[in-house]
Amino acid sequence: MTMMKMNRLRKICRFCADVIYPNRCPCCNGFILWNEYICPACEEKILIDTESLCIKCGKLKEECICASLPKYDEAVAISFYEEVTKKAVIAMKQSENTNFGYFAGEKLGLWIASRPEWKDADGIVYVPMSRMKKLARGYDQAEIIARAISQKTGIPILKNCIIKRRGFSEQHTLSAEERAKNTESFIPAGRDLEGMKLILCDDILTTGNTLSRCAEILKMCGAKTVYAAAAATVRRKREE
Repeated sequence: MTMMKMNRLRKICRFCADVIYPNRCPCCNGFILWNEYICPACEEKILIDTESLCIKCGKLKEECICASLPKYDEAVAISFYEEVTKKAVIAMKQSENTNFGYFAGEKLGLWIASRPEWKDADGIVYVPMSRMKKLARGYDQAEIIARAISQKTGIPILKNCIIKRRGFSEQHTLSAEERAKNTESFIPAGRDLEGMKLILCDDILTTGNTLSRCAEILKMCGAKTVYAAAAATVRRKREE
């Protein structure tokens, strides 16, 4: 099935589902049209000026973490993980509303399409969750974001690049030091990525450890360049 047919089918399904389960904004829980992801008021609160971010690490320029030498080459996010965005991300993680994933992916896709050095990427790779956790939740939120980016840019999604092992704690429950150690849960899947330029996506860029570890894995498998795209980035003062 072509991407165009898949998009058309998904729109038809959303329209039909709206009759039984009216579409709601994941931020304020207000009713919205069947073909919207977020209400206009919340969208205005969510979107940030990407020019305020350091293009190398994806943090505010005054809170740059480039000194920690992240393994990804450039990074971007379309919102800050706080207030309305936080509500939308939590709703997505708790299997209540996936709208924010599609919304963020579309906005990231539009941004990527405007960047010549990004839009000619060979593929999109998303930060995976463990197989058991994905089965329990029913989806991988990073995959939703990746698919929305792919639909906007035409860049294909590459699977079987990174594996997330079980038996490790959730990142949001750990300190910064523990987060760095915990990234050992990610290992290569063995796919040859020789010479590729890739876009690595995730829902939240907190310390940068997860994206950095995954970028390192992709480069170990041969990738030449890895860009990081996140739905939200954490401001340092909020993280602390």
